[in-house]
Parts: sequence; C-alpha cells; structure tokens
Amino acid sequence: MPAIYFSDFFGVEYTSECDWFNPILGNDTRLFIDPFEIYAETGDWSGAHAEVIAHFQRAMEMLAPVIDRPSSPAYQVVAELVRFPEPPYFGFGYVEDGQDGAGGGRGLAARIVKAMTIAIREGLQDISHFEELAVLVPLIGPDRISDTMCNILGERFVRYTERVCAELGVPCEHAVVPHMAYDTKRLKWVPVEGMLPINPVSHRPLLLTPKRFLDELPTMNPDDWFDHNAEHLRARWNLDLNQRLSRPDIVKAAQAEPLLVRQWAQAKQPSDGKPYDVDTDPVGLHNWLELSQRYVASNPLSLAISSNEDLMGFIEECVKSFKHFVEQEGGWVLLRNDDTGEPKREESIQLLFKGVVQNHCRAAGVMLDREVEVGRGPVDFKFSKNLAARALLEVKKMSHKRFWDGLENQLVIYMEADQAEAGWFLPVMLTDTKNEQRRLADMPARIAAARHETGFDLRAIAVDGRRPKSASTVKS
Repeated sequence: MPAIYFSDFFGVEYTSECDWFNPILGNDTRLFIDPFEIYAETGDWSGAHAEVIAHFQRAMEMLAPVIDRPSSPAYQVVAELVRFPEPPYFGFGYVEDGQDGAGGGRGLAARIVKAMTIAIREGLQDISHFEELAVLVPLIGPDRISDTMCNILGERFVRYTERVCAELGVPCEHAVVPHMAYDTKRLKWVPVEGMLPINPVSHRPLLLTPKRFLDELPTMNPDDWFDHNAEHLRARWNLDLNQRLSRPDIVKAAQAEPLLVRQWAQAKQPSDGKPYDVDTDPVGLHNWLELSQRYVASNPLSLAISSNEDLMGFIEECVKSFKHFVEQEGGWVLLRNDDTGEPKREESIQLLFKGVVQNHCRAAGVMLDREVEVGRGPVDFKFSKNLAARALLEVKKMSHKRFWDGLENQLVIYMEADQAEAGWFLPVMLTDTKNEQRRLADMPARIAAARHETGFDLRAIAVDGRRPKSASTVKS
C-alpha cells in the first residue's frame, strides 16, 4: 500500500489549526517527542512531565540500595522498569520505510541503568529532566528519548487518540496496546485498552500525538550541554575558541562533572522549547507526500507493462517525471530548507522522489520499495513487478564526498547481491560549485566506463535542483 496521510485514509479534514500530528501511514516521519515540550503543559496534559520524572525517581530509589548487585531481583526489576521498546503505533521515528522499529529496548535499559548509577554515585539522588541521564551515557539519542515518553505516557496518548477520533468521527475498534502503562503495585508493565483506529498498513492500533510535542532533536541534548558550559569545558580540555568536544568526549566530560549537568537542567526555562513546525515543514520531512501528490495527479503516466523492457522504459519515464517536476514545475524549492535556503539532506530528496514516483508505480502495478536490504546494505529504491526483471536506483547529491563511489561501487554491489536487471543512478545538482559542474560534465563518460567494466545495465539522468536563473539574467 502506498504511503498515505492518516487524514486522507480516514476521510477527515486536516488544517494547520489541528492540534494533532497527521502521520503518514506506512512511512515513519523522522521526528521525535521532545520531553521538554511537555514540560510546561496544562489542561489534559498537565502533570505529564511530572509523571515521567516520578517514573525515573522511583527507579533511582529502587536502584540505590542494590547498585552493586546486578544479579539481585531488585536490580532486575529496575532494569525492567526502564525498558522502553519502540512502540510502532505513532508514525514517527528513525525507521526509513515502513513502521517496524528497533526491538525490545533492553540495550536502552542497560544504558539508562548505567546513567542512573553514575548519577547516584555522584550524589545526585533525583533528576529534574530525563535528558540529564541521556547526557551521561552514549547512544541515548532522540529516538530513544522519544521511546521513553511514548511508553511512560502511553495511556495518555491512548486517551488523547480516543478524544481526537471521537471529534473527527474516525471509525475505531477495541484494541489492546501492550507496554503502555507501569503498574507500581505489581511492578510490571501492563497493556492499555481503548477504542482506537487501526493502521491499514501495519494492522496495529494507531496513536496520535499533539504536533507541538515533536522536534528533530530534544531541546536538551549533549551539544546544548556543551554550549551551556563551553567556557569552562574549553579551559578544562584545552580547546581553542572554535573547537568543540566530540560526542564521546562530551559524555566523558559530563560523567566527570555531573553537577554541571544538574545546573544545566535547572537553568532551562519552559520558553526554551521550540517544536518543529510540522505545517511549514522547513526540512521537508512530512509535506513531501502532499506536494508530490498534487504534481502526479496532473501529470499521470500511461504505460502498459508486459515485458522486462517495458519495466525499464517505465522507470525511465518515472525518473524523467521527477526531473520535470524539479526543473520545470518549481519542485526545486522543495529541495531547500525554507528557513535558510540551503540544500536539504539526501533523505529529503529521496522522500520527494518517492512521493512523485509511488503513485505512478501504483497505477502501473509496479512495486516500489525504499531502503531495501539486498544483502550488502540498503539500496535507496527497488522497482519490481510480477516479472523476472527488477531494477535498483540510488539517489546522490552531487556535492557528496563519495559521489562516484555511489555509482561505481555501491550501486554495482547492490545489483550483484540482488541480481537486478538494471541500475539507475540519480545525481541531483544543488549548487554551482566547480566540483559539481565537473561531475555533471564527466557523467556520460563515467557511466559508459562503469557499464563497460561491470557488464551491468547502468543508466543515469541528472536532475538540476539549483535555483533557476530569472529570464532577465539569462544571456541570449
């Protein structure tokens, strides 16, 4: 099933005035719940942040007496209390394509217990923000911090979804959502029941969240801690004015001076939080589907596919459609950040390509899969039909430092692993640097050489995503 907005599937109207995030069913959006955005909530969400802190306070109080006895039953209870599996019900997170996440959360639990151990041994018997713990150990990133919020506040999200769906008239059914509440008497995670919509892609319950809770990164993160203590840390680590500590060294510095972590947390004010603007979507993480749908609706492809060669011709027309959208229909704007005008990251280009191409594929009965594991790593896109033929496609910004490797090594390895009929290379030019211009000029020769050396059917069409010159500045 192609990606579709929650609002479109259930036939409800979404506007920027809506409080809820409009998830894309079948494609997680790379945003996360920022605990700091819940910090000063009132109304239905009043006390939510305190609920999170109480959960970890309970864990620290239980851990303190058994801190040196990891095999004890009490220690194991703590490890289970801070186990937060990724909940596949929300439609945001790090999953590239689809909505199946990273598993049971035991690795995260071990890191959280380690952070609590460091805090307790340094005399910090409580915390004011969960992010204090996230600074003290590595690999507690925005996705894992978001997972903690989804689990601890799970029942609140279930009730919120029920209220929103009742107001919208969205059809719901009785559902049981596991690991959404912690029973403090029985000391175990328990499921939460509710009347919830069902995701047509995953066939699981679907949970909504207020969009004001979402951001790309937590407000309180390791880099923010470094900035808050920059003068002190540069002096202690003998850094020049423009130097920064690496992420591992930031963790080491925080572990060495946990009181600085406490002071940083206490200095934070509710006004410091600034959620990601989902509706203007400056980075192109969410609106790619809507904008590409408009273009495809007015520019359909009508190609019958009955042979392998037909499939290759269809893919070429899809790539040309994307090229036309970017170069002739104003799509280049969607490849730049709204706030800075700088080129967006490669992922945003991939999402826009998927948005344009997936509807063409649906009409033609062609399967389009993104970030497919082909045995030697994930290829950007895979086209297939109920034929023997299949083709792979790699998107690359021309500014990428390993640009040619994407064509001459990466794509070839993927084709060998998948036994693909053809490989498409889609370079996107976003700036006027001499390096990109040289790469564009060299493209035909490099493609021909790679085709000759490997024997593979390699093809490429370059897309010019630069800002078009106005008619008055173009020389005749």
